[in-house]
Amino acid sequence: MADFERDSGWLSGQVVDAEDARLATGVLAAAAADPGNLIAARTGLRPGPGNPSASGGLGGPGGVNATTTVSRNVTVSPFQGIVQGTRASAAGAYLITLGQQKTLDVLTAAPADSSKQRIALVVARQTDRQYGDASDGMLVQIVAGAPGTPPVAPAVTGDCLTLAEITIAPNAASVSNGDIKDRRVYTVAAGGVLPLQADESLPADGYPGQRLYDLETGLDLVRRGTSWRPATTGAIEFFGPADTGWPTQAGSAGASAFTFNQVTVPAAPYPRLLFVTGQVIVQTSGTDERWDHIVRGTDGALISHACFHGGPTKLISSVASGHRLLPASTTPYVMTESLIRGGNITTGTASVWSTAADYTGLRVVAFPVP
Repeated sequence: MADFERDSGWLSGQVVDAEDARLATGVLAAAAADPGNLIAARTGLRPGPGNPSASGGLGGPGGVNATTTVSRNVTVSPFQGIVQGTRASAAGAYLITLGQQKTLDVLTAAPADSSKQRIALVVARQTDRQYGDASDGMLVQIVAGAPGTPPVAPAVTGDCLTLAEITIAPNAASVSNGDIKDRRVYTVAAGGVLPLQADESLPADGYPGQRLYDLETGLDLVRRGTSWRPATTGAIEFFGPADTGWPTQAGSAGASAFTFNQVTVPAAPYPRLLFVTGQVIVQTSGTDERWDHIVRGTDGALISHACFHGGPTKLISSVASGHRLLPASTTPYVMTESLIRGGNITTGTASVWSTAADYTGLRVVAFPVP
């Protein structure tokens, strides 16, 4: 039939074909970020409970894991989801289900090469004889890529949802969880909060009021106009006291600066005003040496600056505070805290007395701004 006014779902006295039925159920699903197809649903899995396993595997619906006893096989956890049809302008959304755990023989479908790596994908493929396929149904299967240096993931055609990527080493006889990379994306009902995977980009298009939660940055976002903004107006974020591995083991500034602390502010698609406070207790080698306590950003910008002298005890507590207007960005902003000689002083040392939070800190408060 024509693709203009379609038969409404479950209309009494009408013959509702498969496309009409898929279009009707697709009304209840989250829209795809595709301005070229305003009736398309977002392809993805329905979110569900499940955490990564102790062996580093992928928990939750559609999780792909090596077998408990390492072998050539992987298992795929049950799931439900949506695959948006792509082979007609009004193909509609297929509702798919894997009803129980399935085991796949990876190395038979994608044999290990003698000298090169290869990449295989685990996909849920929807077939439909209406569009020329040999059968009707959904099949979870392995799609093998060609060996290469470096290997390249295979191109997947048709109506598919990718679940995982598996790297197969040369002469591999088994598959471990370390070889498996999560490639799942999720979908929700219309109006639901979409969990955005760490390897996904923010949708370039969306509708006003659309909500999502960025699993990588922990940001709760809403679509306002043509941009993504904090879901709660005026939401405040806190970062610090330090990145993993920082502050560094106590050390000294002398002829060279000594960087002892670091904090990373994750990227956000909206501007923020950062209020930055660095504090440190320093022991100087003399009483009349000038030292600068500074915080700089990724771009080298001086964010905060304090200066001090050793004094009679040679033990000084310094606080350097400042602010920085951080524009919307797709890259994290890294701030470092350092000691450096000041005032043309050419001798002496200044030591960070302790890495304990009571003595050394770098903290950031971020306020979204218009």
